[in-house]
Amino acid sequence: MKTDLSFFLEPPELDKKGKIIIDALAPLSMTTSQPGTYYRSQSVPTKNMLYGMIENALGWHIGSSDRTDILKGLRKLAKKELGRGHFLKDTNWITGDNDEESEVGYRSLLQYHLKFITPHIEPETIHFDDLWSRHVRSNNTSFPGGSRNYDISLEPIINMEKNDDISFGDTKAYKLRDRAELKGVQKDGKVHVNALRPRFPQYYVSPTPREYVIPQNKYVFPVKTTETVKMMIIEALNNPASPPYLGTNDGWVEARWEELV
Repeated sequence: MKTDLSFFLEPPELDKKGKIIIDALAPLSMTTSQPGTYYRSQSVPTKNMLYGMIENALGWHIGSSDRTDILKGLRKLAKKELGRGHFLKDTNWITGDNDEESEVGYRSLLQYHLKFITPHIEPETIHFDDLWSRHVRSNNTSFPGGSRNYDISLEPIINMEKNDDISFGDTKAYKLRDRAELKGVQKDGKVHVNALRPRFPQYYVSPTPREYVIPQNKYVFPVKTTETVKMMIIEALNNPASPPYLGTNDGWVEARWEELV
């Protein structure tokens, strides 16, 4: 499905108002950064999380570098349109002087044509911690015990290690360094991790405490936008291209537009 971003060429004259009402279908973990040992959740989504939820419903799965290139192209076209008779005091949507990014580098394409305004409704939340399987890239020796995934041909070797028949390591004592040597490994064999590495993904799973919240009611966020973006949002929330979520991609929500009078 082709992504239609022609809304960006229209001046952001935000004369339409509405409310985006969000009902959490699962516990939410809404962190604003990526700490190492504990992921603390906010009780309320940030505006960048809300932009992300809407863009996900619109089907805009665009990486950071592509996003930069797309914005450059759109701004070039918008500047050309502006030269055809438009006059606006505020042209930041073209210059990008006030672009905002999240702490992880997400920059919404909607940020000038959709604004979240106050006051909004924040429901009470129940908080709890759970262990989350964090995937961590690794070039060291942690991967055999951490990754659940590996080439099926290694299953006999992994079982031998689990039964303490052989051992894995990376010192000089671990003589079996070639993949071909694994076929004849005997009890008490010392297998160098380099013989295993090509058949493992280069990450390991690290169980990490993560905080989740359960909202006791709906979130309500008043917004102002353009007519074009309003209709895009209504259609996307009624018929999302992919499940909208907040925080982690298992924090599924239902969202809808309601007119603000």
